[in-house]
Amino acid sequence: MNQEIQVEQRVSLYDIVKEKREEKQVPISRMVYATYFSESAIQKIDVEQVLTKQIKELSDTQGQISGFLLIRGLFSLHLVETQSHVMNLWMRNLYTEYRKEKNIYSMINIVTVNEDNPTRCFDRWYCENLFQTGPQLSDMDKTEAQCQERVWELYQQVCNAGIKHSARTQKDKQQNKIANDVPISLDDINMLLHKRFMSIEEYNELYLGDIKIELEQEKVYPQTLPLTRALEYKDLGE
Repeated sequence: MNQEIQVEQRVSLYDIVKEKREEKQVPISRMVYATYFSESAIQKIDVEQVLTKQIKELSDTQGQISGFLLIRGLFSLHLVETQSHVMNLWMRNLYTEYRKEKNIYSMINIVTVNEDNPTRCFDRWYCENLFQTGPQLSDMDKTEAQCQERVWELYQQVCNAGIKHSARTQKDKQQNKIANDVPISLDDINMLLHKRFMSIEEYNELYLGDIKIELEQEKVYPQTLPLTRALEYKDLGE
């Protein structure tokens, strides 16, 4: 009586490493920006409802957006994480909204931008509105080094709060606010809205605006001097 013998093929270390490397991992872009709302506008509009609708519409059509929006009166801090092309769409929409004659923003500052993150900190998008008045902005007295150190601390706090909150059960999520793990002082708010940070206009010009390329520039006469040559000969003829 013949018996069929099944031999299970052993998987080599090479095959395991090869499989892992071939796994498609989509890198995640993460951005943090701070805004100051127009007081007259938010008296007529439910900011939380409007932004939640915008996030949902883009997530449903383009790709998942996760993150955290903290609203404290006229101030908000927003961490957004998604794929790069979706991030660009969100920022273009944000800039378009900002440029409208009647919009909810009086200021938008880009705090941090980083790409190629292997994982997300938040399992979905969250919004918490603390329903406060103000704050009234004032001058900032921090140095550049102090600003960088504090921004990194805030960024780490928000990311860690997202990881912690995402790991909670649904019941625990309802009983715990993310904002409790992200303490932001009035001094922090004044810092984040300072002109030292990149504005939404500057971000749009650098990263979202159209690139102008003049073809066959070498055939144009007279040719435009390079900046170094122009500076070298600027005093001739004076």
